[in-house]
Amino acid sequence: MKKMKWMFTAACMVLALAGCSAKTAETEAPKEETSAKTSVDQTTESTKSSQGDQITLRFAWWGGDDRHTATLKAIEAYEKLNPNVKIEAEYQGYDGYNDKLLTQLAGGTQPEIMQTIATAAAEYQAAFPESFVRLDQQDIFQLSVFDQNFLDSFCKSNDGSTVAVPSGVSSYNFVVNKTVTDAAGVELKDNMTWDEFMEYGKKVHESNPDYYLVTLSDDDCNHLMRSYVRQLCGKWTISDKYEVITDKEALVKAFTLLQSLYKDGIAEPMDTAFAYNGDKDANKKLLNNEIACSYRASSSIINLDTSGGMVLDVVNIPVDPEAKESGIITQPSQLFMVSDSPNKEEALKFMQWMYTDEEAIRILSDCRGVPPTEMGRNQLEKENLLNPVVNKAVSLALEKTDGAVPPVNENSEVYGYLFPLMQELCYDTITPEEAADELIANLAEIVETLKP
Repeated sequence: MKKMKWMFTAACMVLALAGCSAKTAETEAPKEETSAKTSVDQTTESTKSSQGDQITLRFAWWGGDDRHTATLKAIEAYEKLNPNVKIEAEYQGYDGYNDKLLTQLAGGTQPEIMQTIATAAAEYQAAFPESFVRLDQQDIFQLSVFDQNFLDSFCKSNDGSTVAVPSGVSSYNFVVNKTVTDAAGVELKDNMTWDEFMEYGKKVHESNPDYYLVTLSDDDCNHLMRSYVRQLCGKWTISDKYEVITDKEALVKAFTLLQSLYKDGIAEPMDTAFAYNGDKDANKKLLNNEIACSYRASSSIINLDTSGGMVLDVVNIPVDPEAKESGIITQPSQLFMVSDSPNKEEALKFMQWMYTDEEAIRILSDCRGVPPTEMGRNQLEKENLLNPVVNKAVSLALEKTDGAVPPVNENSEVYGYLFPLMQELCYDTITPEEAADELIANLAEIVETLKP
């Protein structure tokens, strides 16, 4: 009886447990289904959140086919990473580009991202001061990737805020042919003074009467004298306020130096050098390894024909220890500006990607000149996508770059006056003192007609 009672009790317990298990299963099954549904909903919501609302950006630039192809490829790569972003490309040649942007700015229909040049950027900012993002007052696009001196020189508005960034960099340096300097037993160092430069020149010419330290075009003469005057007195030939330099002592020293380059056999004679003003890369003495260095923009280094045994290096122009400014010129090949529009945050994200993403750097390469960031230059050189001499030229110049040269110094009428004056100096038909007096007296009249 007890046995039967125990068996009954056990059976009831089994049934009870079975019932409990069944009930638990009934209540937990919907819970599992609900959990799965919630997971799907969360994933969908997460995807939707990561993609965000559909955004359309407009990106305007000018250039040639290589730039167009690279930029379109970069846009495509960014859109794949960000499916909710559509970037409309507005590209063309340079002719008419500036007028088009000015019209758009006047009507408030400008693109979110605009490629421009320094002089045009200043014009845009002056006419439409509230149209652009102040890039130093946001935290999406990191300006720390750029050289601060470069930003200060080229990318500031009148109120001191940063309204643009460089898309590429070009510098002016002495490009050295080591085949010649080695043969002459001379090594040009980067931190040389002007006296050292002159001594190197004498040694090069003494080692072989066919050798010259440097060849200069008429434009090169103007550049170097402008930089030397800047070093001596801290001023450019013409200021951004259209004021012509009146420091006669500095001008006389600069003109004396220029004259000495030719008198002492340091520079190739003007008769042969100036014959190549329009195409100095075709200079026969340069190609025949008889010129130790040439003054040029970094972007033109790749144009040099090195098949004749030219081995290239690069140094900055000389700077004396007591120089007030370096006179070393670097400048943006172009600038980017961002419109203060509803989609500015996405535009800034795209800009950040262009400058810091390895794939973006690789795609864009040097389509806008040497990358303006150290990380960009180093990556392209490491991947053999950037000429190492070009990279060194820009890097050296950026370390000591001077302020921006006021654009009026590049005016064709200014050049038209200065070139004949420098030729008179180099042919020794006028003294440095006379040249200084003439410049002070006459250049101001020309500049007066150029004032806006």
